[in-house]
Amino acid sequence: MPPSASEPGTEPADDRRADASLFDFLPIGAYRSLPDGTVLRANLALARLEGYTSEAELLAAVPDIAQGWYVEPDRRRQFRELLERDGQVRGFVSEVRRHRTGERLWVSENAHLVRNADGSLRHYEGTVEDITARVEAEQALRASEQRWKLALESVGDGIWDWDLAANREIVSARLLQTYGLGPEAHGGRPDALDELTHPDDRETMRRDREAHLRGQTPTYRNEHRILCSDGRWKWVLSRGMVIERDAAGRPLRMIGTHTDISLRKEAEVLRREREHAAEAQKAQNAFLSRVSHELRTPLNAIIGFAQLLELEPADSPRRSGWVRTLLDSGRQLLALVNDLLDLSSARTGLLQFTRATVEIGPLLREVWVLHATDAAHAALAFADPAHATAGLRVMADPRRLRQVLSNLVSNAIKYNRPGGRVVVTAASDGDAVALSVEDDGPGLDAAQLERLFQPFERLGAQHTPIAGTGLGLALARQLVEAMGGTIEVDSAPGRGSRFTVRLEAAPATPLPDAATASAART
Repeated sequence: MPPSASEPGTEPADDRRADASLFDFLPIGAYRSLPDGTVLRANLALARLEGYTSEAELLAAVPDIAQGWYVEPDRRRQFRELLERDGQVRGFVSEVRRHRTGERLWVSENAHLVRNADGSLRHYEGTVEDITARVEAEQALRASEQRWKLALESVGDGIWDWDLAANREIVSARLLQTYGLGPEAHGGRPDALDELTHPDDRETMRRDREAHLRGQTPTYRNEHRILCSDGRWKWVLSRGMVIERDAAGRPLRMIGTHTDISLRKEAEVLRREREHAAEAQKAQNAFLSRVSHELRTPLNAIIGFAQLLELEPADSPRRSGWVRTLLDSGRQLLALVNDLLDLSSARTGLLQFTRATVEIGPLLREVWVLHATDAAHAALAFADPAHATAGLRVMADPRRLRQVLSNLVSNAIKYNRPGGRVVVTAASDGDAVALSVEDDGPGLDAAQLERLFQPFERLGAQHTPIAGTGLGLALARQLVEAMGGTIEVDSAPGRGSRFTVRLEAAPATPLPDAATASAART
């Protein structure tokens, strides 16, 4: 404002008429004053800023507008000195009092000296703009930023502050510590952390950030990995917001945080693995339930009809033997279905195993009898292996071991070549006994071997007439490992396959075998 305005002054009428439209229609306050402080003009916007309805009312009510106007008294002297020294004042921001009400507000002043042709001072001209809303918003923003920074530092987040106009970035010590970096590693470069971002994450990180800079999203948010000084990758949640734009909407300043979310990411991986395992278990249990339902009815029918045949007169003694074999096979298959149900129980930890001394010779004989007919029908050589296993005993569940060996022999027959062999052997192997089933089939390549023991994996056989569920080997491995043993395979394309089960050898003084233990319980 002018240094003083003790009395309203006058100026030529022509000048007043020429300036009327300019002064009256300016959206901000405007004035003209003489060097002695006399106000020549004050427009309607200035009158309203001071709480009055007209220029005349303002000048009549306030003999000296500048007197007592500034909240900080020294601002009046500073304004006058700048004007006299430079001939103009631009953007002079001060807190002032509205004359009529005493209400405080913030204004921005511009003024300049108008001189006559001879260089003498003619008058002052200036404008006054109410910027209270802007100043209060800036003050609130600064206070909010300060609270925000203090809050984030207290919870351990790293802070970054990006000056886009100067292309400089300031980061907090906490942010650098998160990655084990020193100040020299960052150097104020906005792209320093971009360079440490995992190559697979850079595109999405930059895309999300650019979308926010263009105003397409209210905030910036991205999860990505950053390389630490020790060579480890850390997952970070980067969040930010543009807090300042120019008149054209271009971003000038953006601030944000880095939060270490590595532990959360690890927990998410574990959760997904559990979910996948649960889904696989659910699918497997449903499959086992469906298989058992579909097979149990025809198997019971086989047993029932076989019993009827056994009651009928037989023309040949061999017929009776075949019927008994049919009964044994049917019962064995029914037991296998029950074992599949047991597998479902094993997956939930409910399946129990009997630990007993198992004589290898009689067990292999049972398996041979069970599959000899199938081998003969397939024109395969399958010798009785029992004679070469005298004295060999293992610690195992006899039922589960029979199930494992039966599955291996069945596979050796199904996937063999015409005229091939199925060889079952047993041998002492230190403190263990090795049981092997070998065939002359096509063999398996490295990729097939890698998938071999996966549930429901048939390695392409599902596209052939060979029946199967893809569960046998997966079940066999689980049963063997549950009995404390191992199962291995040696195979290559063109030379067949050999499966070897190793189980603990029974002690010299054997524990009760399965039959003895059963009799004792009876």
